[in-house]
Amino acid sequence: MATLADHARAQTAPALETLRRLARQPSVAATGEGIGECAALVGRLFEEAGARVAVHTLPGAAPLVIAEFAGESGRTLLFYDHYDVQPPDPLHEWTSPPFEPTVRDGRLFGRGVGDNKGDLVSRLAAVRAVQAARGRLPCRVVFLVEGEEEIGSVHFGAYVRRHAAALRAEGCIWEFGQRDVRERLQVTLGVKGICYLDLEVHATSRDLHSSLGAIVDGAGTRMAWALASLKDPTTGRVLVDGFYDRVREPGPRELEATRRLPFDEEELKRQLGVDRFIGGLTGFDAHRQLLYAPTCTVCGIESGYTGPGSKTVLPRRARAKVDFRLVPDQDPEEIAQLVRRHFARFGLDVSVTLLGGERAHRTDLDDPFVALVSGVAAEATGREVVVLPTSAGTGPMHDLAAAIGAPIASIGTSYWGARAHAPDENIRLADFEETVGLMARLIERFAEVA
Repeated sequence: MATLADHARAQTAPALETLRRLARQPSVAATGEGIGECAALVGRLFEEAGARVAVHTLPGAAPLVIAEFAGESGRTLLFYDHYDVQPPDPLHEWTSPPFEPTVRDGRLFGRGVGDNKGDLVSRLAAVRAVQAARGRLPCRVVFLVEGEEEIGSVHFGAYVRRHAAALRAEGCIWEFGQRDVRERLQVTLGVKGICYLDLEVHATSRDLHSSLGAIVDGAGTRMAWALASLKDPTTGRVLVDGFYDRVREPGPRELEATRRLPFDEEELKRQLGVDRFIGGLTGFDAHRQLLYAPTCTVCGIESGYTGPGSKTVLPRRARAKVDFRLVPDQDPEEIAQLVRRHFARFGLDVSVTLLGGERAHRTDLDDPFVALVSGVAAEATGREVVVLPTSAGTGPMHDLAAAIGAPIASIGTSYWGARAHAPDENIRLADFEETVGLMARLIERFAEVA
């Protein structure tokens, strides 16, 4: 008789075609391109697999897809994913068009194949594999798929509070997961929060001749002062009064786990193209900073003339995008207000708009669900598994955990060279196949837990 692993392997080829179908559909959250069409496609994919599907909407929000597969036991495993993707720019840096998924060198290239459509499809393929092996799922499986993750999950909290009953679960697998440079599988238990701000300065009634810089400061100059005031250039410490007041420091158990984690400092610097980290941090201190410290990053600046040649102009307007990555107990709305007060204290007339905010969340390292996920990953793949207490990245984990009250862990299809958010985003076909088998076994083992 065919084993579960055999059925998982048999699902890989059709699942890759499903992924190519999904990746061909643009779904850019930042611009709204293809969002409604992609939500509808995701719903159809689940319906084709036999799920009961509901596509929910809220005013001004991207649709939310909830798909439910019935199971033999009363236990529920929840999968959280998102169908939206980052903008594909800059287009000229793609080897093949971003929305024409292309296989070469054992990898599938295309926008969203790694973040997060590949994970979504691999999990759906695992459900199909278990159905084929058993005839029916051993536990209830629910997929929660949103369309705003890449812009801060603006409406996600409202959605999950409204539909919390449908999302009840004893455990949740989060959207991402990767293999590190030494091919160890990573299981991640948390995310940082975020406060994403739009800053705007209006300095004059119109663009002026730059000779007037003798008596008038342009918007570009004022914005430069405002941005420079946010952060110490040597240590990287955020200089906004009150910013660190609510920071929850990592506990002894988290620090102990972090000390055991592999951290190849030189390889990371090589990948990032830098020769030092902020403040000269090295070793464990750098790793602790990456995982547990809040941040301030200027994501973009726009003002005046930046075209070819020269134009002597004193710009009327300047705009910048700034994000603060947050740790547990920091509140994004409070951080936005602190930034407003900071600029006012220095006499900087800067308009501050909160574009998106999420709180940080971490699952307890000692939760039995963590041991189950990491154990199944090791059994299914034969790989070394590394458990990370948290990620340096962000997602709406806090909102979902508050709604369902269940442990959350992240594991998936990606790898260290996936180039998420960048041109030539990709996944390796072997990793995709491996993840389908891993997730199928996880569904089986999850159902066995008393």
